[in-house]
Parts: sequence; structure tokens; C-alpha cells
Amino acid sequence: MTRARRIPTSETIVREAALSLGLHNLPAMDVRAGFDELLSELNATTFALYEQYEEEQHAPDIAQRMISGHPSRVDTAEMISKREGFRRGAFVLLKSLYPDLRSAFLSVSQGRKSRGGTSFEEQFALLLESAGYSFKPQDQRYRTDFVFPSEKAFDKNRVICVVASLKRTLRERWQEVVAELTQLAAPNVYLVTADEKVTKGHVKGICDDHPLHLVVWDEVKHKYPSHPRVLGFTEFAQDRLAQLETQWKNAGLS
Repeated sequence: MTRARRIPTSETIVREAALSLGLHNLPAMDVRAGFDELLSELNATTFALYEQYEEEQHAPDIAQRMISGHPSRVDTAEMISKREGFRRGAFVLLKSLYPDLRSAFLSVSQGRKSRGGTSFEEQFALLLESAGYSFKPQDQRYRTDFVFPSEKAFDKNRVICVVASLKRTLRERWQEVVAELTQLAAPNVYLVTADEKVTKGHVKGICDDHPLHLVVWDEVKHKYPSHPRVLGFTEFAQDRLAQLETQWKNAGLS
């Protein structure tokens, strides 16, 4: 039996999606100006590719496990098919396999969710690279996902450097992340999220109760147009980082 193709890493799939969108051909300034739209397209294309790889791996694997793992049920369904027709046999088989199928698809769903956050980080990092920004990913010492322009620069001058932590959604642990980020005692600390359901409670808990910024989809920013600490992706990439980038260069930090 042919082995199912393994699902590539999140980074591999994101870079494949970026290649299919032609992002490597875009000038850095165009990436900055279209950051929100490009991130949305990259997110959608990455997910579509992941679903293709997921089906290639799991469809034959689950089918084989169901058939080989329940021979008596398959035999029963086969006999019913001969007597009452294929549809009746298939119905009986699928009904009997429901608990096992539910468990199998739950496992697939959990695997997809576990990749979700990593995939968003990879997408964000790829676009930052394409936009020409200097940054250090996955800073364990500061418990953040990105430090701009580098760890060394942040140690020298945390007033003009940037730290960012990414959360795909704000449904879990965001309060703990906010508490950790606040301890950095720096003015340019950003919580970046792909969550489309940012509430007033989130804005208050992140931007009003703490000295932090929240970076969201441009469409979500439109709900909080006057809040200075809520930024859309495009504003963050095209304006805020660009302004600070000038300061990093003037200070010899990048």
C-alpha cells in the first residue's frame, strides 16, 4: 500500500503560498502599503494548501483504518449491499462507524488548530521579510514572538525598539500574554492578532488598562477609528514600523 504523503511544515506551506501569489516579486514598499490585503490573501492561500495536503494524508489513512479495523462491520455491510443494494449497505456501515469517524476527524481538527498559531506567525514573518524590516523571531528571553530590529538593539535602547507578540485569536490566554508584555516596561509593545471578533473589552484590557498596542485587521480597526493604541495591519507596517525604522538607523541600531 502506498504511504500517505506527510503534511509539510507550516513554514514550507506558507512559502509555497507566497510563491503562488508572487509575493517575492513585490517591492518592499508595495508590501508595506498593501500589508493587510496581502496578509489576508496569504492566510487564505495557506489554508487552502494545508487542506489539500491534509486530505492527501488523512483521506486514504482514515479510510484504510476504518476498513481494516472493523472487518465484521464491513462484512455485514457487504452482505446487506448484496441483498438490499449498495446505498443501504453504505448507510449501515457509515452509521456503525460514526464514533470512530468522529474520533478520527476530531484528531484531524486538533492537528489543524495546533498549527494555526504557528502558521500565522510564519505568514506575518514572511511579509515582514518582504517588507524589508529587520527583526529577530521567537525571543524566548522576553517571551515575545518578534523583536525589532534585534535583541541586541532592544537591550541598548528599548524606547525606540519594538516587541510584538502574536495571538491568532483572543479567546485564550490573552490576559496572561498582556501581563507578560507589560513587564517589559517599553513604550512600543504590540499584541498582534488575526482575530476578527475584537471586542471593546479586549481593547480596554489591552490598550486602556495597560500601556500596550493592539494590531488588528484594517477592517477591525475601522470599529475603533479614534483609539490611538489600536492599529490596523497596514498602519503598523507602512507607518509605525517605518517611523521607528528611521530612528533605529539614526541611532545605529540597524
